[in-house]
Amino acid sequence: MNLCIYEDIEAQAFGALTLLRPVFALRCGIFTLAEKLALAFPEAKIHLLVRPYLEDWTRELFPDADVTEPPEDDTMFVNGRLCMTDDEVLHFMAASPQEVSYVAQGVLFAAKVRGSRVKHVVRHLREGDADRAFEDVRLPAEVQAFLARSGADLIRWSPRQIVQDARYLFEGGVVRGAVDPGAHLIKAEAIHVARGSRVMAGAVLNAEGGPVVIRENAMIEPLAYVEGPAAIGESAIVRAGARIRGGTSIGPVCRVGGEVAETVFQGYANKQHDGFLGHSFVGEWVNLGANTNNSDLKNTYTPVRTFDTAREFLEKKGRDSGQLMLGVQLGDFTKTGISTSFTTGAVVGIGCNLYGTELQPAYVPSFVWGPPGSFQEHRIDPMVATAERAMERRKIALATELDALLRRAYEETKSDRDLYLGAMAVARRDPQP
Repeated sequence: MNLCIYEDIEAQAFGALTLLRPVFALRCGIFTLAEKLALAFPEAKIHLLVRPYLEDWTRELFPDADVTEPPEDDTMFVNGRLCMTDDEVLHFMAASPQEVSYVAQGVLFAAKVRGSRVKHVVRHLREGDADRAFEDVRLPAEVQAFLARSGADLIRWSPRQIVQDARYLFEGGVVRGAVDPGAHLIKAEAIHVARGSRVMAGAVLNAEGGPVVIRENAMIEPLAYVEGPAAIGESAIVRAGARIRGGTSIGPVCRVGGEVAETVFQGYANKQHDGFLGHSFVGEWVNLGANTNNSDLKNTYTPVRTFDTAREFLEKKGRDSGQLMLGVQLGDFTKTGISTSFTTGAVVGIGCNLYGTELQPAYVPSFVWGPPGSFQEHRIDPMVATAERAMERRKIALATELDALLRRAYEETKSDRDLYLGAMAVARRDPQP
C-alpha cells in the first residue's frame, strides 16, 4: 500500500513555522508529524504532496520518500496536520477495506482509495479541495483524532504525544547508553537511554510523571534535572544545572540550559544559558541569548490571544488561542540578545535579530532587526551570511534549496513587514500622549 501525506490550505495558518518546511515536518512529541505516520504504517511506500515551491527542499528533508504523486495502486491519503490519535484508530485505518474516508470532529482528514481514483484525488488535493478529492468515497468513518491548526496546538498536545510516541521506542525501561555512577533514575522502568548517549553523575531523570526518552548520542550534564514526560533528541545536550520540566520535547542537536517547561524545540537550536522558556515553540537554528525569558500566563488568568499578521496586531484583532498557558513561537534563524523578554503568546517570524531589555511586542514580522520601538528590516544578504556561519559551527552547509526558500520567504513577507515597520515609524514620529 502507498501512504500519501498531503498538505492542505491550512498548512499556511502556522505562519513562520511553515515558511521553510511542509507542515508535517513540524515536531510534536518525540517525532515530527510525518515520522509518526511512517511509524504507524511501516510497510507503506511514502509519497509527499507539498506546496510546489517546497518540493526541492522536501526531497532533502525526506530522502527516503517520494515527493511525487503515488502510482495507481491502493493508497492511504492522510492530512499532514494529523497530530494525535491512538493505536486502535491507527490499526483500524491500516486494516480497513478499500474506499473508506476518515472524519474527526467533522473534518475529513484521511481516505483509503483504489488505484483508479488516485489521479482524481491528487488533482483536487493540489487545488486545495479535499472534499472534492474524496467525494466518491462513500463510506465515512468517524474516529478520535486531532488535526493541528496552529503552533499553539502543537505546544498544547506535545506532552501527550511524548507519552504516545514512546511506545515506538521501548516497552519498559531500556538503558543502552551510559549512566554514570551518581546519576539518579527515578522510576527507571519508564526511562529510555539510547545507545551512544550519556547521563552524567549528579543528573536526575524523573519519570514519575511520564516517560523520559534520551535519544542516540545525547548528553545530560551533571546536576541537570529532566522530568517526564520529556524527550531529548539525537546529539542534543542538556547543560549542567538545567531544569527540564515535564512536557518538553527537544529536537536533534540542540543545546539547552536554564529552566524549560512544556516547550518544543524543532532542532538545531541553542538555549545555552539561564532564563525561563515555557509553553513555547522554538524553530530551527534559533539562538537565545543569556537570560532570555518569556511569559506563558497572563496575570488575569484569561485565555491568551495571538496575532497571525501585522494587520491583526495593529488593529488589535488577535485570535483567542483557547489556552491559559502559552508562551512564544519563534521562527527559524531568529536570534535574541541578552535579557530579551517576550510577552505572553508572542509570535516571532523567521530571520529576526532581537535585543534590548524592553518587553518584545506580541507580534514581530519576519526579517526584523533591533530593539522594541526601533525595529528595522533585517536585509536578506547579511541574514543569510549569518545563517551560513551558524550552520558551519554544526558542520552543516546551507543548502542551495534552503537558501532559495529564505530569499523567497523574504519577498513573501515583505508586505506584512512594510506595514508593521511603517506603523512603527509613524508611532515614533507622532507618539501618543
